[in-house]
Amino acid sequence: MNDIRKLQKPLGKVYKHQHHHSHEGKCGCNHEHSKEELYGELKEVPAVFSNTISLELNKEILVNELEKSLEAWIESLKKWVLENKYFIGHIKAFIEGGENFNVWIATTGKETNIKTSENHGYEKIKGITVNITAIVFGTDEKTLKFTTLKKLEELLHVKIHC
Repeated sequence: MNDIRKLQKPLGKVYKHQHHHSHEGKCGCNHEHSKEELYGELKEVPAVFSNTISLELNKEILVNELEKSLEAWIESLKKWVLENKYFIGHIKAFIEGGENFNVWIATTGKETNIKTSENHGYEKIKGITVNITAIVFGTDEKTLKFTTLKKLEELLHVKIHC
């Protein structure tokens, strides 16, 4: 894969996305229009990282604090993707811990969606299981895995071995 990620046609011709401006972003087609440059390769294969990790936190923390840290983790991955001009296919995590506690977080690059089990905000938790799947275009699997785990380690102050 080239470091220059331009969409290309066969025979090395640079592909420029053709925009039609007949409706100037107000077409009522239920989609958004962006004037950003597109980067990538014509038949680019996404990097995929998927794993289940059991973690013992250094200390008990409130579920509310854990939720904020997990959201910050996904947001930091999203920021990394955007800074490198990669493209998010999907980043999704399901986290379980304690009695009947779970958090589901997902993004496709725009908003981050979070769903949590109810009435657990002020409980303390020390052990969690993180189920993560990240699909990102423009990077390789080794880099995606390293970055995903490093950012999780930094935000939860743990060491991950996998």
